[in-house]
Amino acid sequence: MSRVRIAFGLLIVITGTAWLLGGPEAVRSGGRWALAALPYALLGLGLLVLLRAAVPRGLLAAPLALILGGALWAVHDVGYLDGGTAAKAWPALAILLGAAIALGGVPAVDDGVNDSPLRRYRSVVVPVRPDLTEAAAPLRRISAVSYLGEVHLRLADVPFQPDARMPGDPTAEVLELEVTLLFGSVAIEVDHRCAVVKGNVANAPAVQYADQVRVYATTEIYAHEARSELPRRIQLNVIGLGGTVAIRSR
Repeated sequence: MSRVRIAFGLLIVITGTAWLLGGPEAVRSGGRWALAALPYALLGLGLLVLLRAAVPRGLLAAPLALILGGALWAVHDVGYLDGGTAAKAWPALAILLGAAIALGGVPAVDDGVNDSPLRRYRSVVVPVRPDLTEAAAPLRRISAVSYLGEVHLRLADVPFQPDARMPGDPTAEVLELEVTLLFGSVAIEVDHRCAVVKGNVANAPAVQYADQVRVYATTEIYAHEARSELPRRIQLNVIGLGGTVAIRSR
């Protein structure tokens, strides 16, 4: 909500500045320019969505740079970036770059405190790789949101909250992991003592489990078969459109 308020405030400041310096005609001209640049923005966003869905995680930057460079070279050679068209295309690219930098790679909760049992991490285009190894309190729930971006969580060395289902075992721990995707990716690294219990993942995007990761359909099956051997468990819920969730063991 704070980001929306900041963006709305900046839009008002820009509009007021244009109005003050150029009068109503400057505001109308800016609106017409924004509408003219909208197709370029939609084209860039569509290309990014296609690449994120098709290209493996971590390999997006190189093909995107090559495609953009080749496309700009081609349209410049045929004369489409001369004169007024160039004045619209280059600012549109700058806006897309600025939006990616401004919106991506910032945790949803960033108050400088790293001891909360509830964590939220959001990636918009820009990858997010938070350092969780210094957590002062056992984690209870993590929310990972990836919109065309990448979130990488290393949970191997992170303590979870005590598992209420096994009060007699002090080593039993549980973590609720909520994943939301929109053509993004979330990578989760667990240790050899950790099992994954499926929650709401039936209609989710692709979820990939490494061979070393033990996965169970319900908490009851896990408690019956592996709770003494694998005392740490992750209760996993995944929703979204496109993208992947990859869980691997260290």
